[in-house]
Amino acid sequence: MLQSNLLRSKISGSRVKPIYAALDEDTLNLADRIVEAFRTHIDKRKRNLTDILKGFEDDDFDYRLVRGLSTLLERRCNFKVDSVIDPSDARKIVFEEASRTQAVTMESRNRVIQVVGDRLDISSDDLERSLYSDVDDELILKDFNQLTSEALIKYYNFSLTQTLLFKSLKMEFSASGNWKNIFRTLKRLGLMYSVESRDDEFVVSIDGPLSIFKMTDKYGTSLAKLLPKIAESESWHIKAEILGRDKKRVYTFEIKSGEVINSMEDVVETDLGRHRLYDSYVEERFARRFNSCSSKWIMKREPEPLPAGKHVLIPDFSFERNGLKVYLEIVGFWTPEYLERKITKLNSIKNVDLLVAVNESLACSKLQKMKGQLIYYAKDVPLKPIIDHLHNLDEDLVERETERFAEKNIRLNGDIVCIDDIAKEHTITIGAVRNALRNRNFRGYRKIGDYYITNIKLSELQVKIKSLGESSFLDAVSIVESEGFVNSHEIIDALGYTIEWKGLDFTKARIKNKMET
Repeated sequence: MLQSNLLRSKISGSRVKPIYAALDEDTLNLADRIVEAFRTHIDKRKRNLTDILKGFEDDDFDYRLVRGLSTLLERRCNFKVDSVIDPSDARKIVFEEASRTQAVTMESRNRVIQVVGDRLDISSDDLERSLYSDVDDELILKDFNQLTSEALIKYYNFSLTQTLLFKSLKMEFSASGNWKNIFRTLKRLGLMYSVESRDDEFVVSIDGPLSIFKMTDKYGTSLAKLLPKIAESESWHIKAEILGRDKKRVYTFEIKSGEVINSMEDVVETDLGRHRLYDSYVEERFARRFNSCSSKWIMKREPEPLPAGKHVLIPDFSFERNGLKVYLEIVGFWTPEYLERKITKLNSIKNVDLLVAVNESLACSKLQKMKGQLIYYAKDVPLKPIIDHLHNLDEDLVERETERFAEKNIRLNGDIVCIDDIAKEHTITIGAVRNALRNRNFRGYRKIGDYYITNIKLSELQVKIKSLGESSFLDAVSIVESEGFVNSHEIIDALGYTIEWKGLDFTKARIKNKMET
């Protein structure tokens, strides 16, 4: 994005549009000369480069075009201070000496420079250069990330579009595909938006930076950074309301991907990769705390969109387990209009288990109309009500499944049947299987832990382990685990053996028949 005074645009009636740089011979030649100026001024002072660039403004090109291209290249430069001493320290010492000696003439000034130089053990020339080496014009160009002239012009045109959108009151766009990345970016940038489904496509409306109370620069920059993600789609359409320079008139800016296929294609340079994963520290802290509590529920960031009437809602988090899904929406950054739309959208979501965490500063009568379980927070979203809600769902599900499963006529097949396998076969929770079969006996089987094992298989294991004598514990574990058991300790104990430990080294542990102890 460029400074607003470098924006080139034209107004026709109620419409406004950037004046894009053409990819013609003259413009490409200008861009090439500017790139060359930067390339040839490595290890030189910035003021020398600035003088060259100002010379280009005397040509027949709009000075804003020259400065715009130069600005984009300057952002790809690394300027450093070239000084043998810290410039601020040098100025302080020289000024103190000049004040002490009351130096008012050029001769006395030079004498101060000589005295201070001797004191610092540097030459007068080095001290002279150091005094103002941190001034912008005195910086030295050390590195330059070069662009081709064509890429520079496309980058410029893209930046013009971003600069114009920075002045928007409202923006609306649609795109073909790429919605997952777009929605993720929308939320990551903290933009206030609503989504409507029209003719089998999503149309996103975004509140512009000039429509909110504060932080317009930061918000406007975020909105401009959304453009590269939209442009990644095969086709897209943007329509925005732009506030005029007089702060009174509002113009319409409209652009389609097909209109800029030559002037902006392949330019998707963005800093989105360096943005935080979460919209806010509130969300980040909540995610970290939830993941540390070892819940069996799987938390997902930014799950699939939820239909909300003609709109969609992308919750901040979802929690999934055993076919159940719970959503969490955190409401923090807001305007009255945004909050009103949020409540309307939440209330239009049907057949969804939704938790809504609301900053307690938003406490108002409007929130009482909001569907879903409200959780108020001050600094951090509390874990307990969410964990309790998920735990209650677990218990309710197990209870319902236990009642349903207990009525079934279950038959076991195979020498070894694991409760986990039964649960998977009937698509229910392990807890429900345990509860339903707790007091049920199966002829020819013995229950050990979470396994039903035939008496024949147990006899075979008994013979194998008995043949080991007072062998090592590891040998017995190897035999049991070869049959597919996980908790070998339970099987060894059920077969009538105990473990004798010799210190803490489990490799020295032995098994012994309980009847012989």
